[in-house]
Amino acid sequence: MKKYTYLFGLLLCVVSTASAAPLPSRSLTLGNAQLQEKRTAVTLLPGVVLTTIYRGTLDPAQAWTVNLVAVRTTLAAEKPLSDLRAAGFEGRLDPMQTQDVLTDSLGFMLRVGRFSNRAQAEAALAALKVKGFGGGVQHTAEDGGPSSGPWAIRVLSVAPSAQAIVRAALASDIVPGRETTSALARRLGAVAAVNGGFFVVNDASGTEGDLAGLSVQAGQLISEAIAGRPAFFLDSASLKGSVIREVSSSVTLTANGQVRRASGLNRKPGLISNCGNAVGTPTVLPAHDYTCRSANELIVFTPAFGTSSDAGEGYEVMVEAGGRISAVQSKRGSAIPAGGYTLQATGSEAVWLQQLSLGTPLTLERTVSGLAGAQGDALPLTPTTYAVNGGPTLLMGGKLVNHYAAEGWSPDALGGPEVTEKDPSSSADSRTNFFNGWLLRRNPRTAVGIMKDGTLLFVTVDGRNPTHSVGTSIPETAALMRGLGAVDAMNLDGGGSTATVVNNMLQGVPSDATGERPDGDAIIILPKP
Repeated sequence: MKKYTYLFGLLLCVVSTASAAPLPSRSLTLGNAQLQEKRTAVTLLPGVVLTTIYRGTLDPAQAWTVNLVAVRTTLAAEKPLSDLRAAGFEGRLDPMQTQDVLTDSLGFMLRVGRFSNRAQAEAALAALKVKGFGGGVQHTAEDGGPSSGPWAIRVLSVAPSAQAIVRAALASDIVPGRETTSALARRLGAVAAVNGGFFVVNDASGTEGDLAGLSVQAGQLISEAIAGRPAFFLDSASLKGSVIREVSSSVTLTANGQVRRASGLNRKPGLISNCGNAVGTPTVLPAHDYTCRSANELIVFTPAFGTSSDAGEGYEVMVEAGGRISAVQSKRGSAIPAGGYTLQATGSEAVWLQQLSLGTPLTLERTVSGLAGAQGDALPLTPTTYAVNGGPTLLMGGKLVNHYAAEGWSPDALGGPEVTEKDPSSSADSRTNFFNGWLLRRNPRTAVGIMKDGTLLFVTVDGRNPTHSVGTSIPETAALMRGLGAVDAMNLDGGGSTATVVNNMLQGVPSDATGERPDGDAIIILPKP
């Protein structure tokens, strides 16, 4: 019954006056050229098309397995292999697939068994845990090596002349909290939507729902950039204004002739998700899925955070709409003035803030700039400007790029041994495992691209479901975007966040067992009034 409901919904959205530029007709480069590929296209609005692509089939030689631990060398594997044999298990070493991203080997995954279904692998894992071994269940088709698929891909293409408005939207309209892409699209009356950028998943890592990177809403910077990472900028008044840029941001405050730089916007002080902030420790560099810390922060809270700022120890001033301090208090957590903001300080930053008295004029300036060099310019933020964070950068000017180290994805993202000594939880092995598991292995993905003629591409790939879709690695995602005709492209949040919604219906199969994941923001497509 669900199948027919889905098809009927798609038929309802067919419009006869399509004007979107067609996707390249050539087959995708996923797997070998002989794989079967099926495409269907449905017009949602004039110039807006949903293309669904199914490619390949699962290789029967691939199997479920139990993954125990990553090791750098065969020598390092001798003891765990011996321990497994002593416990009655036979282990093996599968090399990590570097996909030409690295010249050196990343090492091996120590594994046990090859099983035809997940249940058998889960049973084997349970037996291993009884003997004191830990690990997880994986499918070898997701390793990132040669594959025949299958892949389930959805492409929302929006032509520059489309009768549509494209913009970003926050979950529940404010920074804290999360919402599924489906619920957000339904609430705002979107014809289509895809999930947005990275966000804080729980209060232990900061403010839940806070965008873990740049966010601009209606021309207002509401979340600071992770310096050097990309963002997708779009203009709700003109689709031709869309760009992907690697950026930095600045939030400055001026009072009594003194200029002070705030370290953050609309987030809990002390916790910096994904790092990349000048005050963070153990590193000021970006480091994905890692939370840096700082005892000394100056954080601005605007109405985008809601009605009240984050509560806790510290010092806070309230700034009214006219730009003067209207109240002060020796703790954090207060009502945010309409049209104004509050300013919180912790640690040594409170010393400067405590010098400011009631009635003091305070000026707030928020700017976004491209990287130094060719992109080293301030980016104008108008009332129709929106921006969504993401990464890695996939394509620039039609060329595949690898900025993994600078953007905080590679094993050296935390600065190497020096940082590891300061913070044992940031071991080199843990970052290698992240790099392999998140970037090089196949996962559900969401990406945005811009074609040469300005057509926007919003692409999702289902994953973690090998009989339906194995997902893509980041290098495969970059090649996929280029194969679809993008010249500039970047990755968005993926995994359980990956979602395409059309006419209030979720397309594809979520990878989380609990269903569609609530996210921090989304990109929505609305009909022009």
